[in-house]
Amino acid sequence: MEKSKDLSAHRSRSFQAVIIDGYRLYAQNFWRLVRSSWIQAVVYALVTGFSMTWFFTSLFPLLAARQGLMPEVAIWGATLVAFLLTAVIFAFAGGVAPLHEHWHSNAISQPRRWWGRWPWKLTLRGMTVLPSMLWKAVRKGKLWTIIAIALVMLLLVLVATVVFQLPSVILATANVEAQVGLAAGDAVDIPENIWWMDFLTFCACGLLQAYIHLSTLFPFYYVWGDIQTVRRPTP
Repeated sequence: MEKSKDLSAHRSRSFQAVIIDGYRLYAQNFWRLVRSSWIQAVVYALVTGFSMTWFFTSLFPLLAARQGLMPEVAIWGATLVAFLLTAVIFAFAGGVAPLHEHWHSNAISQPRRWWGRWPWKLTLRGMTVLPSMLWKAVRKGKLWTIIAIALVMLLLVLVATVVFQLPSVILATANVEAQVGLAAGDAVDIPENIWWMDFLTFCACGLLQAYIHLSTLFPFYYVWGDIQTVRRPTP
C-alpha cells in the first residue's frame, strides 16, 4: 500500500522524481501493460513492418532512380495513416487506459479478458487531453517542465532505439546502400527473399519500438499530476 501511495499522481514532484517515478510505475506494471495491449502492439508491429519494407523495397528504389512515384507514394501515405491510427489505439490501450485507472485507484489491474483493453470511449475523449495539458501548463508556469521532460524522453528513446533496434538500423542501412548501388548501375547481389527478411525484421523491431515509446507516457502522467496539484499563482 505504501508503494501505491508513493506512486500516486496526486502530489507535486520534482523534475527528477517525475522521470524516476514514471519509469518505476512502468516497470512495476510492465506485464500488465503487455496483457492490456498485446493485440494492438502486434497490429502496430505488422503495420510498421509493412510500411518500412514497402519504403525500402518499392518506394526508395524509385526515389533513387528518380522515376514516377504516384502509386507508390499513395500506398506509402496510406501506410502512414494506418501507422498513426494503430499507434494511437495502442497508446490508449497500453498506456492511457491503465493510467486512467491508476489515477482513480492508485493501481493498475490485470485485464479481465484475454484480448486486453479496447477503450474506445476513452480514446475519443482523450484527444482533448494534450491541448488541456498544455493550456494548464502555461497557466501554472509548467510549460518549460513539459519541454524539458520531452527533451529527456526524446534522448532516452533515441538511445533505446539504437540499442534495441540495431538489426533494423543495420538492415535499413544495407537496403539504402544496395538501392543507391543499383541506381548507379553497380551489380548488387540481393537475396530473392529480401522482402520477407525485411518484413520480419522490421516487425520484430516495431514490437520493441511500441513498448519503448509507450514508456514515455508515464513521466508525462506525473507531469499532469503535478500540474493538477499546483495552485494557480496569484497575480
